[in-house]
Amino acid sequence: MRFPAFIRVAALSGDPIIVFNHTSSGTSVSGIEGKLLETLANALNFRYEIVSPDDGQWGTVKADGNWSGIIGMVAKGEADMGLSYLAITEGRSKVVDFTSPYYVIDRAFVTDQPGLLPKYAVFLYPFKLRVWILATIAFVMFPLMLQMLISAKTYLTCCPSGLLRMATRRKSVEMSLISGTMLVSMTFFLFIYSSVLLSFLLVPLREPGVRNFHELSDAVLEGKFKTFVPKGSVEIQLLLESKTLPLRELGETIVINNWMYDSRKKSDPKAIIGNKAALMGPRLILQSKYGISPFTRKFISEDSIAQYSTALALKKNFSGKPQLDSAILRIVGGGLFQKFVDDRLFETRANILSGVSERSPGTTLALEDMYGIFLLLLLSYASSFVLLLGEILHKRYIYFRY
Repeated sequence: MRFPAFIRVAALSGDPIIVFNHTSSGTSVSGIEGKLLETLANALNFRYEIVSPDDGQWGTVKADGNWSGIIGMVAKGEADMGLSYLAITEGRSKVVDFTSPYYVIDRAFVTDQPGLLPKYAVFLYPFKLRVWILATIAFVMFPLMLQMLISAKTYLTCCPSGLLRMATRRKSVEMSLISGTMLVSMTFFLFIYSSVLLSFLLVPLREPGVRNFHELSDAVLEGKFKTFVPKGSVEIQLLLESKTLPLRELGETIVINNWMYDSRKKSDPKAIIGNKAALMGPRLILQSKYGISPFTRKFISEDSIAQYSTALALKKNFSGKPQLDSAILRIVGGGLFQKFVDDRLFETRANILSGVSERSPGTTLALEDMYGIFLLLLLSYASSFVLLLGEILHKRYIYFRY
């Protein structure tokens, strides 16, 4: 059967998926799926007209049972085809047909990068708390306990670092082995600490922040975060129907507060990331807008609430479905659609890097980078001075008393 020479395509204009370019000669399309549509039109030799839903939605079930957005237009026959990164769901499949899938869509969220950790405690960052506790026990508490266990006359042996003091009665073989082992261990510990500390001084560390949906749900329920979703998308439905209680509570909170933004409006105040706000959406769209780590100024969640295949929506009994399926399989199999995606991600990365000044390979450490270490040094000097003063006063007190 011959493919139709002219079709009506329902779509929503939005970078990076598909963008409408209105000119005097007509409307052209660009973007990832815009290139896909042009490729299909050239391969199957058809012309198309772009139409958009008035409500600006992808497609959800309304209270009267009808569908909104792109899915609604295709289901009613107002359009022959629908695209805009549409997920294949069971509900949508009942009212429209889908072509062979050509990509995967998973729902994530994006936030601002967490704040930087304070520099004054940088000397504590190389090791976790458990390591510091074990090191304190091994190099401080153990020698003190050993000193208490050794009877008779004792004398102190000081290690080169000045941190380890071992009390021994005589230089026996046993005590020499213990002292030597601890000296070697202390040397390796200080060597590892010094090498790791430089990395922590050069690379700025950030707070943990909100990294997954469970942490996001906790932050929203505690009133620390807001989460916005696009109008007419499936995010709300996925959250409300989740089997996990925190995700359902997150969805209910979004609905109660009406945290939804219009994806067609670039200046929608609800679509601005910042001030403890997160935006939910397809991971590909978020990556195309904000970049992929480490080439990004934002943080995109590590997990997702759902994964679906994405395809073109067709009205029921569309005559050209077999030809579309065959063409899409060839495009996907040849890696052409993935190239569309990679080109867009590369463009985003180039734009981000163009606004970042290069770090000189000879960059030196600034005073603020060493603030914590100098503060610790000053505190050590002050403590030593106080101890020295105390010893002098104590000696004079003993002298005048006796």
